[in-house]
Amino acid sequence: MKKLYVNSVSILFAVLCLVFTACNGMLTDGDTGTVRVVIGGGGAARSVDAAGLPIFHKDNTTITVTDENGHKLVDAEQKTEVILPLPVGTEITIEVKVTTAAGVWRGSKDHTVAAGDNFIVVKLSKTPKIMRNILINSSGRAASLKLESGEELLTGAALDTHSNRYPITARDKIGRIYVLYQTPAAPSTSLLKRFDVEGNEDTDTGFETKLNSALTVGSHGVTIDDIDNIAIDIEENYIFLFKGSNIYCLKEKEDHSFEYISVYGSFPIPAASLNVTAVAVYDDVLFVADGTTLYACKFEIESNQLQFQPAGGHHAASLNLPKLRTDTVFGNNLTNCTGLFADEDNVYCLLSENSVAGNQWYMVGSVVQCAYKDNGTLEQKGVKGLNPDASTAESIKFNPAYFSNPVGFIGSDEDNLYIADDGVDFAYKNENWHITANKNRIAALNRKTHDLTFKDAGATWYGDEKPYTRPDTPVLLWGKDSNNAFRYWTSADGTDTYSSDNTLFASSLSEKPTDVFCYDQDGNLYILWRGGSGYKVRRFELKNGVSYDGTARVDSPAIGSGPRIPKYIAVDISDGQNCLYYGNDDGGWWVSKLIWGDNFSGLGTETNVIRSITGEMTALAANKDGVFVATKEEQTVPSATYTLKVTKYKKDSPDTSDGEITIVSSAIAEDSYSYPDSYNEYNEAIYDLRIVDGVLYAVTSKIEKGMKDNSGYQLDSFKNGSVLYKIAKTASFSGNAEKRAEKNPVPPEGTNPGVGYGFYRFIAVKPKKLVIASDSAWGKDGITASHVKANNNKVFEYDLDKNLLEEKNAGGIFSKELQREPLSSGFEWE
Repeated sequence: MKKLYVNSVSILFAVLCLVFTACNGMLTDGDTGTVRVVIGGGGAARSVDAAGLPIFHKDNTTITVTDENGHKLVDAEQKTEVILPLPVGTEITIEVKVTTAAGVWRGSKDHTVAAGDNFIVVKLSKTPKIMRNILINSSGRAASLKLESGEELLTGAALDTHSNRYPITARDKIGRIYVLYQTPAAPSTSLLKRFDVEGNEDTDTGFETKLNSALTVGSHGVTIDDIDNIAIDIEENYIFLFKGSNIYCLKEKEDHSFEYISVYGSFPIPAASLNVTAVAVYDDVLFVADGTTLYACKFEIESNQLQFQPAGGHHAASLNLPKLRTDTVFGNNLTNCTGLFADEDNVYCLLSENSVAGNQWYMVGSVVQCAYKDNGTLEQKGVKGLNPDASTAESIKFNPAYFSNPVGFIGSDEDNLYIADDGVDFAYKNENWHITANKNRIAALNRKTHDLTFKDAGATWYGDEKPYTRPDTPVLLWGKDSNNAFRYWTSADGTDTYSSDNTLFASSLSEKPTDVFCYDQDGNLYILWRGGSGYKVRRFELKNGVSYDGTARVDSPAIGSGPRIPKYIAVDISDGQNCLYYGNDDGGWWVSKLIWGDNFSGLGTETNVIRSITGEMTALAANKDGVFVATKEEQTVPSATYTLKVTKYKKDSPDTSDGEITIVSSAIAEDSYSYPDSYNEYNEAIYDLRIVDGVLYAVTSKIEKGMKDNSGYQLDSFKNGSVLYKIAKTASFSGNAEKRAEKNPVPPEGTNPGVGYGFYRFIAVKPKKLVIASDSAWGKDGITASHVKANNNKVFEYDLDKNLLEEKNAGGIFSKELQREPLSSGFEWE
């Protein structure tokens, strides 16, 4: 059966033969006729002709016949012949729709049934009425493109929004798709592919080779490799290619070779060069966006030469597009034009501005409707889709009624333009703004009513961000090694011993880790270590919220100077500012502050922020609300006592106290009930501070040492107990501390030795939990050969409702052990 090819060079797209045969008395009184609609074709397979146009056949064609009242007389899908008896004089409308993967073509014809045979010609434009959407899915640094109908175009296109490296699409007059892109392996080399209306790559015509040949000859050495943008005039199918501010024009000939159109002069702009971010062309007008400036210039092509006709004979028309965030705090944040679409009435400009750093978190966008006037000027007519909160100075969360991050036009139909909105939602969590969801949508802008609606895209567009989850770190373990320093490893539950598989930070002759470490709000780990050039801090980034990569680490410069040896560290990354605090003793306790940007190795100038600390510092913490210093103050008169406190200092006002809470007040430091033969020492301190959900927690360990006179006082007995405290909310920081859990030493029973509990460090960052290392021991009769001792290294896990979830024997020995040398007497806790 003969197929009817849709490849006319005129506006005649196809001819439908409707054959009407007059009959008498077939239906009712009066003349009737048989309407016969016949379309050439009948093949089962979809295909395209040599020009890239669709072919009429039953699989892609729909015929609809309606009467003057709008009643459907025929609605035939996948048919090439329809027979319909109708009374003579009936007014009917015949509509034909041809659908391919890339587009939809339509045509219609009104007709009144007359006696005899009726032949009707239905014209369909060669330009599709619907340009079906192109979807983009990202995977790391690469993207794949497919049509919304499911046909895949290509894979492996490079993605790098920081350097404006992403696939750019364009369509020609007959609906073919052009994709300009790079690959991750060759990010500076462009490729240009063309796909027919069924989504198949054009490999038969030698498209890329022929276009490159014409471009190379005409442009004196420029090739597709160098091109960074493309626009196509759908009226005449002129292809405009851009390299920076240079413009190249080509025209495809009937044999599918290309003719280079020489450009007379250059694009007439006031500036010396263009930073082209988006381009469009329609009806002999070229539109170019440079940041937030839109340029437009008419052109004509005569005698194989393109010549611009600037307004006033000097420069292209220009229009400053509106900046999206106008508050002065956003003065350095740039608004960018990400796409242009031109039709017979307007040019539509997509604008996007976003910031996902520091305390400026927002994504906003708009589509600006502009007109190119007959006098050669540009006029802004309207703005749609801009979040009204853009006029404020606040961070902006996602609002489904407005644009988030419009990145390009992806399709169109008679009424609507379709736009990719590549957005995300934010929330303030864990003292920072974080991405909580991807919002990949398709926006439909109605060109007649100017209504803007959104729907889910079913694509990721350029970015597929991982939503923020609370850090859930492994348990950190440590112990001394042969270098008399500490080595670190991780464990799922804290019970694993050290091995080459779980090591995180092992010491060496030049690197000696200490037992001082801390976490930031996102679970990144910081360990203080000593080297030949002084003390440094090593940062281990938490990967995917659950693990550390010991090889992916960053060291700070040397911190501390002279006698100011760092003893405690805290890191605060709230509100996008990265601060390292460290406490040091220089004849008095100080806290110093260092700020870094994106790279931990680039710590800024040291600033002394707290210099009036009373007593001995024992722990340090910091968050958005302030810096928290734990201290121990000792008194000797009238008796030996001690007091444990936590003092809050303001972050932005050095040395200014912002509240103080006493944990232990005037506790006995020495019990001399049997002095001079023996006495007891009570050494208690706040060993660590941890902030969870804006609440400060602390752990204390109280060590009881029994001292006996044995040619000098020696440690004869040892035991300790601990308390977990909820101190206060960090914002208000007032009231009394609350005991959340307490572990008292357990005396020996039968053959079982006693057990000590020494809460020492918080050793993991987990949602709604506190994981604590207990570095403790129990011992008696240390000055005799029949001494008994036990080191009790445990891991405790509590929820925030003070429930003990787990108590396990630790895989590490932590910082200290209770020891007794065979030839000596008395214990040592070191």
